[in-house]
Amino acid sequence: MEGSVEETAKAVSDLAMDSTAHGETQSKNARKKELKNKQREEERRRKEEEKSAKQAAAKVSSQSQKHAGADDEDMDPTQFHENRLKFLAGQKAEGKNPYPHKFFPSMSIIEYIDKYGSLGNGEHIEDVSVSLAGRIMSKRSSSSKLFFYDLHGDGAKVQVMTDASKSGLDESEFAKFHSSVKRGDIVGVTGFPGKTKRGELSIFPKSFVVLSHCLHMMPRQKAGPDANVKKTDAWVPGSTRNPETYILKDQETRYRQRYLDLMLNLEVRQIFRTRSKIISYIRSFLDSLDFLEVETPMMNMIAGGAAARPFVTHHNELNMKLYMRIAPELYLKELVVGGLDRVYEIGKQFRNEGIDLTHNPEFTTCEFYMAFADYNDLMELTEKMLSGMVKELTGSYKIKYHANGLDNDPIEIDFTPPFRRLDMVEELEKMANLNIPKDFSSDEANKYLADACAKFEIKCPPPQTTARLLDKVCLWCFPLSL
Repeated sequence: MEGSVEETAKAVSDLAMDSTAHGETQSKNARKKELKNKQREEERRRKEEEKSAKQAAAKVSSQSQKHAGADDEDMDPTQFHENRLKFLAGQKAEGKNPYPHKFFPSMSIIEYIDKYGSLGNGEHIEDVSVSLAGRIMSKRSSSSKLFFYDLHGDGAKVQVMTDASKSGLDESEFAKFHSSVKRGDIVGVTGFPGKTKRGELSIFPKSFVVLSHCLHMMPRQKAGPDANVKKTDAWVPGSTRNPETYILKDQETRYRQRYLDLMLNLEVRQIFRTRSKIISYIRSFLDSLDFLEVETPMMNMIAGGAAARPFVTHHNELNMKLYMRIAPELYLKELVVGGLDRVYEIGKQFRNEGIDLTHNPEFTTCEFYMAFADYNDLMELTEKMLSGMVKELTGSYKIKYHANGLDNDPIEIDFTPPFRRLDMVEELEKMANLNIPKDFSSDEANKYLADACAKFEIKCPPPQTTARLLDKVCLWCFPLSL
């Protein structure tokens, strides 16, 4: 009986031990399984987070590359300048020269347009290599692999279409390089000509070099004349001015920063070119009549040749007061006396007097003298010079002139020869109802003209010589006849 009880107790004890061991084994397996599930869940979550982060980074990178130009436009100009200086410093630190020594354009942009403007839409000439240089005035992008630029030069523009696949750079290098190209940079590109599918004449560069970096933010390009091609499409001498098309409109900025005015406003560049053509025409005209061009001193011991207040300077070596010339007349007459029968000089004069729309203290004149001729000969010569110059520069004898400022409609001036001849004093007396004494050297004539100035409220600063008084009355009277 006792043995039976002991056996039963042992069996129960063995059963309890087996149950405990089985429970422990089952608990370890569950924990392992739970741990593995947690690890798999964490791995899945980590991969999803990495994937989302990569997609977000790619999206931000794409947007930043696509709108790099727009971000620059919104940047503070001071910050823009500082960023450009840091970029150049970084280039130098890497051993790169940010200002290449030389670039050889194979043709001008105008020549390029003339030569390849007739290509068909989508047509490319990939076996031809052309090098162009100019200033970047507009930058656009459709992706990090494709950038578009407007390259300006010589009063014309052409599109530069840069493609990463044709650049010789990998995509990251291509995107990094073009993100550093800004509006206003002067660049040189070498590639092949062609047109886009939409018919835009372009150059497709295989080489793109920034020759000079623009360190200051340029004014935003708004509405302006499309300098798309030939200079004849832009403003021409004698036509109406178009200030409303100017990109830079502020007059103070335009006049104090002429380089910016010239950079942004095509019409202003054309006006500068026209002035040069006028000087060239006058020189050529007088040379053809056997006039001799000369240069005479600009500093004189006396201020002669005209009635005007001079600028005074001092010669240190000679310890002498000198006057900046107000006219070259006396020296030119001495040359005629010396035997040079026909002479002329194109040069600066300096008069320390007022400033207005038609007067500047420093100005350029052409003064010529001709032996064995009288005022009738000079009238005929002047008529031929002016009418011929207007005809050659404008293609017509009639021009538009903004006599009352750009805000008002222009007047038309007709240079068709022959010009009407007027006796100045007779016409002046008719128009102003005057009876001027004919002896201009008399005190009576001087007093009469001074009284006329007072009557018509004409200002004539001292010295009130008869010649100056007559000149002031004429200037007041004759514009009324236009």
